[in-house]
Amino acid sequence: MKQRIRKIDRILKVQERLKQEAELKVSLLEREAAELRTAQEAIIHSMNDHDTLHGLFVDVAAKRLQALSTQEGHVEKAKVAQKAVAFEKAMQAKRTEKMLTNMRDQNRRETEKKDLASILETLAKGGSASFP
Repeated sequence: MKQRIRKIDRILKVQERLKQEAELKVSLLEREAAELRTAQEAIIHSMNDHDTLHGLFVDVAAKRLQALSTQEGHVEKAKVAQKAVAFEKAMQAKRTEKMLTNMRDQNRRETEKKDLASILETLAKGGSASFP
């Protein structure tokens, strides 16, 4: 039983690490999406500024803005998928943690039963020895 508890504990540690990695990927995708939005806002701001070269680069800026928008769409889709992966990893870790807790409780109950049986046996032997 103790060996099984150690194995499940190791599995739990691995699952916790996988969950952390999945959450890290989500945060990296969120950062990338924020950077893309910032770049789009900068381009829009420069396009709205009437003093900068009087629209000579509007076509190039529009194409870049469209490319950034497409890239942001891909990042958002990847972020949604990664959030689902992170949620699944968290649920796996939670299930394993519950299994580990149940195994530890079962082991504790079995140990207590053995200890109680040992105490009762000792009392039974000691009690019969005291009678003449």
